Amino acid sequence: MKKVAILGMFLGTVVASCSGDQDKGIPVVNLEALHAIPLDHAIDQLAKDTTFIDVKLPPNARIDQLSQQELGQLKAAAYRFYEHVTLENNQYRVDLKDPKVLHLSEQVVKAYEQAISNTNHFADSMAKAGQAIQLPPVSEEYLNNLLK
Repeated sequence: MKKVAILGMFLGTVVASCSGDQDKGIPVVNLEALHAIPLDHAIDQLAKDTTFIDVKLPPNARIDQLSQQELGQLKAAAYRFYEHVTLENNQYRVDLKDPKVLHLSEQVVKAYEQAISNTNHFADSMAKAGQAIQLPPVSEEYLNNLLK
């Protein structure tokens, strides 16, 4: 139960798609919500192949207003990115020498990197406030759940 609560807290703090200015129409999606909404189609192939993904959604798009295709793209992009994330000393690290290998738009990659930075900052600030939390590792189980 404690692990689920920590994972929920982690996911609740991660903004996991593209966050940016409204003029560019860059989406903002909460990874917890993205993870929780099931798809009506399989995205295994999209997540694991080299099809280029460039998620373009209206600014301030709400997760419940997205099409199943848009949700699938966001989940596939999250799968590709978070495959390269590890947990070291309660900080997430991205082990990615060349982001082009992900076949994601630059905006999507930058947004996921920002989400990692925000989560690490949150964990640090909680620790400094005397309320240290243990961030959960990005597990195979979590990655596989993104595919559903």
